[in-house]
Amino acid sequence: MRYTKSLLFFIKNQRIYLISFFVSTLFILGIIWLDGYRNSWLLVYAVVLNIIISIVFLLVTFYRQRSLYQVLQNERKKVPFEVIQEDESRLSKQVFKQMNQQYTNYHEEISTHKDSLADHQTFMYQWVHQMKTPIAVLELMAEGNHLEKNSVLEETDRLKEGLDLALNMARLESFNQDFVINQVDLKKVVTKVINEQKRNLIRHQIYPKITINEDLKIESDEKWLSFCLTQILLNSVKYTELEETRLFIEVEETRDVISLTVTDFGMGITQEDLPKIFQPFFTGKRGRKSREATGMGLYLVKKALDKLDHDITITSVVGEGTVVKISFDK
Repeated sequence: MRYTKSLLFFIKNQRIYLISFFVSTLFILGIIWLDGYRNSWLLVYAVVLNIIISIVFLLVTFYRQRSLYQVLQNERKKVPFEVIQEDESRLSKQVFKQMNQQYTNYHEEISTHKDSLADHQTFMYQWVHQMKTPIAVLELMAEGNHLEKNSVLEETDRLKEGLDLALNMARLESFNQDFVINQVDLKKVVTKVINEQKRNLIRHQIYPKITINEDLKIESDEKWLSFCLTQILLNSVKYTELEETRLFIEVEETRDVISLTVTDFGMGITQEDLPKIFQPFFTGKRGRKSREATGMGLYLVKKALDKLDHDITITSVVGEGTVVKISFDK
């Protein structure tokens, strides 16, 4: 009784074979009869023998695939597909292999989505907490009637940076629908980013020196490249001492690669922290001292550049500075 439903399901799926068998048998009998052969008992014997052989064939086939049909017949119930392994047929083993692979893929996708959701939740908690700081500062300034233009602009810049980071984190989830690879003028992109951060640079008394040839073109997405350069620039400014004014942005060109380097002379990154700087929410020793550090900037930069097929490397010496290099294939 265990396999009764599965057997009926198997027979239903073999109806084309059964119909073909009966039609071909009748056709052959008709030809033999029309040919003048009239030994009825021999014909009946041949038909019965053929039916018995076919039944045995079907039963053996069902037995070798019984677990597969049990799973298929109970597709809406919780029947573990591992039972297919009990079958002896190649079809069952191949089906099990495919189902197992799909299960593994689905499990990995679910784990990835869970990790992504957890990252988003953690980021939003941190982001909301950080956005409260500039808002609180603005409220205090307003209540005390001490609205200084530069202070207000500094706090609004922090708000804008936080909003841009949150927006681009959300956009990364649909990156494939949100990027266009074109010929990009590298110097124009760098200059645009510098101009957008002009207030921040002046506030920290940092004056970038750009050494890039005019009309140097690379294959990239201008919007995402601008975001990456902005995050790198913000990091350089954030961790540069007030007395240091130098920041170099240069291009190195070889036969196959164009490399854009951003060199600051700030506090640097410890060798212990360097391997972890692209991890989400990692701020390192220097980041823990800054209320603005989220640990997400370089993580998002790395994700975006990986999707654009650009390489990024960072080298640093504590007390001397940091060099960020983005490489573009020609």
